Amino acid sequence: MTDSQNSGWKLQTKGLTRRRLLAGTAAGTALSSLGLGPVLAQSADPVKLGFVFPFSGRLASYGEAAGPGADLAAKIINENGGIASLGGAPLEVHRGDGQADPKLASSEIERLISRENISGLIGVFSSTEAVSIGTLADQYQIPFVSPSWTSPKAFTIGSTYSRTLNLTGASFATGGVKMLKFLNEEKGLKAKKIGLIYDGSEYGRGVSDIIKEQLADTDYEFSADLPVTPPITDFTPQVLRLRDSGAEVLMAALYYQEVVLLLRAMDALDYRVPFVGCASGFSDSRLPGALGGEIAERTLGAPVFGPVAVTDKINYAPLSNFLDRARAEGATFGEEGYDVNWFVLGAQAVFAYKAAIEMAASREGKDINDTLLAIEIERGSDELIVPFYDPALSWKSTGQPQNQVVPFVQWQDSEMAIVFPADIASAEPRI
Repeated sequence: MTDSQNSGWKLQTKGLTRRRLLAGTAAGTALSSLGLGPVLAQSADPVKLGFVFPFSGRLASYGEAAGPGADLAAKIINENGGIASLGGAPLEVHRGDGQADPKLASSEIERLISRENISGLIGVFSSTEAVSIGTLADQYQIPFVSPSWTSPKAFTIGSTYSRTLNLTGASFATGGVKMLKFLNEEKGLKAKKIGLIYDGSEYGRGVSDIIKEQLADTDYEFSADLPVTPPITDFTPQVLRLRDSGAEVLMAALYYQEVVLLLRAMDALDYRVPFVGCASGFSDSRLPGALGGEIAERTLGAPVFGPVAVTDKINYAPLSNFLDRARAEGATFGEEGYDVNWFVLGAQAVFAYKAAIEMAASREGKDINDTLLAIEIERGSDELIVPFYDPALSWKSTGQPQNQVVPFVQWQDSEMAIVFPADIASAEPRI
């Protein structure tokens, strides 16, 4: 994000009322032609967004990165005039600590709606929360835009107010299958017996179901199928089962914390097979530091591949500009700082709201949601800093994002290198 705005969004007019379309497009033009500047239909009181995420507890590291990213996005927006169609109203982000627990998250959402009068919510965090409490968005007519949850089941709950912008479980699963076939068919992996291990939540089961469906009736087979229920502190029993199954390659859908514990257990048992991760925990920039130097060198060289939503290894100008600004503000990334993926995803949710609120010219939840249903935020614009949408970020009415493309990285010498797809690869896969 630069100081000079490069907005790139448009509306799919289907389903958008004429009043809302005119409010977001014609009004600003008409007043500007009269020399009156931006729309001043409402006062410049702040537009408030809630942000319900795990800011404490086992999964606090996600909020610790995503929260500052969202705060920086709001700061940049406000420095550049706030919401012009609302008289320069600034954006404010108010946090609620949901700890990835549906009951706590529900309570925090209701607090933010009743006390802070939020216009939209960033969240919820987990797929379990999305399935169990996602319809709160419809109940209160407050849009939810999550930077995190991924489960396809959350698109079946009947909500038209809840959505995610993260790479979905379907994208992770499909990307993992494509990566596995690419390694076997083009890079000489020769591994057809799969050990599958995954988080037993909605997210993990959704990913594993799609993997199994897409590899059915092929020459691949599953030698192990292991759901796990976090929190778990020792993966030794699971690793023994994977080893005894004769798996030639592992596929997994696990959170970062479980990835660390699984790789440590594999190292302790000297069990090394190629790993195709199907969740961002396998491409978390903190992974080498969490494992420790020697363990990281041994386990990540197995080899280990993982999908990546965001990395500074990808040459994408809006992302690079935003990260340059973050570094200028003192932010650091990687082992000694924020995870860049979650920092940027938190910011992206704010930028998506900025585009929608600007176009809606309203702080009412229903109007903003109508616009989110119709908007397309184009690749290359300042409001689309994540690099995995092409040609634009948009949503189906179910909350499912469209136009996702999944890059994969490999850990090479304890550093991430993009190896797939070929058109953006910075290195060849090492088998």
